[in-house]
Amino acid sequence: MIGNRRRMTRRDLLSGAASVTGLTVLAACGTDTNTQEAGEAPQAETTPEVSPKTMAPTTVSMLMVLRGQNETWVNSWNSTFANFEARHPEYKLAVSDTAFGSVTSRALTFMAAGFTFDAVYGFIDWLGLFADASIIQSINPFLTTDKEVSLDDFHSFGILKHKDTVYGLAWQLTAHPIWFNADKFREAGLKTPAALEAEGNWTWEAVLDAALKLTKRAGNGISFGGLQVFPMFTSFLPYYAWAWGTDLWDPSCTQAMFTAPEFADALQYCVDLFAKHKVIGGSFLNGTQGMVERAPDVARQFNERIAARDQFSIGMAPRPRGPNGDRGTVMTPSAILLGNGAKNADGAWAFLKFTVSAPARSEFAAFGQGRFSANRQLEPLTLYPFENPTVYEQMTNEGRPEPQLLQQRDFYAEWRVTWDDMVEGSLTVPQGMARTQEQVQGWIDAGGCLG
Repeated sequence: MIGNRRRMTRRDLLSGAASVTGLTVLAACGTDTNTQEAGEAPQAETTPEVSPKTMAPTTVSMLMVLRGQNETWVNSWNSTFANFEARHPEYKLAVSDTAFGSVTSRALTFMAAGFTFDAVYGFIDWLGLFADASIIQSINPFLTTDKEVSLDDFHSFGILKHKDTVYGLAWQLTAHPIWFNADKFREAGLKTPAALEAEGNWTWEAVLDAALKLTKRAGNGISFGGLQVFPMFTSFLPYYAWAWGTDLWDPSCTQAMFTAPEFADALQYCVDLFAKHKVIGGSFLNGTQGMVERAPDVARQFNERIAARDQFSIGMAPRPRGPNGDRGTVMTPSAILLGNGAKNADGAWAFLKFTVSAPARSEFAAFGQGRFSANRQLEPLTLYPFENPTVYEQMTNEGRPEPQLLQQRDFYAEWRVTWDDMVEGSLTVPQGMARTQEQVQGWIDAGGCLG
């Protein structure tokens, strides 16, 4: 619940953008997190003469993602807002709420109307668009003068940078451990992924071996699936490319590498899991799946649906090693970004700093964050007995930035089509990779990569 925190309506923002009288912020009420589209006509704000001791807090306008999210996410962010204001009474947050899929369009709409948010919710996929459209500004000047924050304290994958300009520090990092049903491994007489990892034998070959032995069939279907992985999503592709000894493109982002033999081998392995070995199926939450690669934001669901009901013992392991011995972990960041031309950039910077601090992480832990920290000084934060902080720490130390095209959304859409064609058999893996090579090379030539 946002409570008495002031919240901006679309009419307020657009009216304020067109008026020299300033921005009016309406009071929020109830538990509704949707931005109002209609309301009273905004009134001009006045600035009374006050002494420094009684100076009212200055407003920090923010475009955030609450709408469409689960209750835990909303409650955690509202608590974060309240804690920030308690620690920084000089600032008052004015939150404009939107859905995750609408952030870019709303930011562009308000910019076109002449309004700049002080702070904007930022996901790595949008960084190039935001930077090139001048929606956001560099935080380099703040990093230069603020002695409380040093880039040396942050992992490279937690620094959101484009064209050598730093725009944000990650409050959230997403990566994907392997979770497993320990009871089913024991019943099958198999070593668990954690035991194999301790021996140094946790590999993708071992994953396939276990998945084949765990999978149970009923007629033409699967009653218990050995595994669930997600190579159909571009954010997961680097896991497999790196494990097989290649990359999506060269370090200078001039040449796509999808036709490299190692990449074809990696994708053939993935496609075979679905089409040849048929080990993909079941539901981990329902106890009908042996292993799954998922981000730790599922920990709360695992606790409620599995651990609290004593359904089965949950285990976790880091990424398996590939044929080349590599298992580099993809780290996908989100950050608070500062609006270009922000009226209260200092307040936005203060909020950005708060989101990467230890007090904020305790709020984010409720919806699965805090496990991977961009800040090297902060250890993994866990809530449930089945979570292994050593795995989180190991994966963080092995983390790498997610490769990103400036046209990443086009890549995402086209890759899903190619993946489906390969699994269904209308394209061979070499044909699918050749198609992707041509597409990605075109996007590289046209716009290049984030970085």
